[in-house]
Amino acid sequence: MSSAGPLARHLPIFDAALRAALADGPPELLRLSRYVLGWESADGSPAAAGGKRLRPLLCMEVASACGASPVDALPGAVAVELVHNFSLVHDDIQDRDLLRHGRPTAWQLIGEAQAINLGNFLYTRGLRQLAESRAPGAQLALAMLFEAVERMVAGQWLDLAFESRSDVTEAEYLDMVAGKTGALLGAAAGIGAALAGAGREQVERLRQWGERLGIAFQVHDDYLGAWGDVSATGKSTSSDIVRRKKTLPVVLAMATGAGEELRELYRSPAEDPAHTARIVQLLERAGARERTRELANSFAREAEALLASTGLTAGAAGGLYEFGRLIVERDR
Repeated sequence: MSSAGPLARHLPIFDAALRAALADGPPELLRLSRYVLGWESADGSPAAAGGKRLRPLLCMEVASACGASPVDALPGAVAVELVHNFSLVHDDIQDRDLLRHGRPTAWQLIGEAQAINLGNFLYTRGLRQLAESRAPGAQLALAMLFEAVERMVAGQWLDLAFESRSDVTEAEYLDMVAGKTGALLGAAAGIGAALAGAGREQVERLRQWGERLGIAFQVHDDYLGAWGDVSATGKSTSSDIVRRKKTLPVVLAMATGAGEELRELYRSPAEDPAHTARIVQLLERAGARERTRELANSFAREAEALLASTGLTAGAAGGLYEFGRLIVERDR
């Protein structure tokens, strides 16, 4: 099952709205936007290589749960997706990532400078969706999006700063994740509620629910990065280690008795497969596997408790509950 689960029914309407938002503008920026969104290959031929669209579909499902039509949430859904892709384009430059969804990243095709311009275009085109909306909750939605972007940038700052540190704590790492991943998923939920005309308290509870779910999503992603099924994830379970990324399992293990050896190995050449195998062994011995799973499930439970406090009936919020469960049960 797709990790979008019950939300996938909104995809055709959302995809049409997203394409409409990029129907006109500077030709080269539009062409590269279609590439980033997975609609086209580098040569302009049709493709189907986009991401999961979790954030915009969640935005639409929340609006539906609040008693509105999913269509009412489209300005927010499109805005959230374009802002998300802006962050990916810029993050790929900063992280020196060569591939995304199995294809060359934007900066590999057009260089860093033009990829920065492309990211900025996606960002501003996203903001326009809410800035030009006349929906009663559009201004609140836009304010939430601005706050989320600020927190995303702060989260990315921390993520980069952690690369030169070997003493990152679990709390620091989770604070980074709350900004880098949780903030936008939370905004997607809050924006959906705002555009549905929900009251401020319900909007805020749903935003908090989405943020908690975003943290669970990233923690589970870190788990899959080390112990996932390669045939499902399409990603080697050693790739993060080879790149010497400080994912949550590594942060957790570095705080144990295995930390000294692990820090030494992280300073060693990444090409040595024996070192990679030893790092995986140390993560296992340090209990990082169990702790990572425990944290993902804990955040998912916190999210479910928040959802129960929103005032939505079980029937109205059924899709949201199912989506929350899929977040920590998915295999990719």
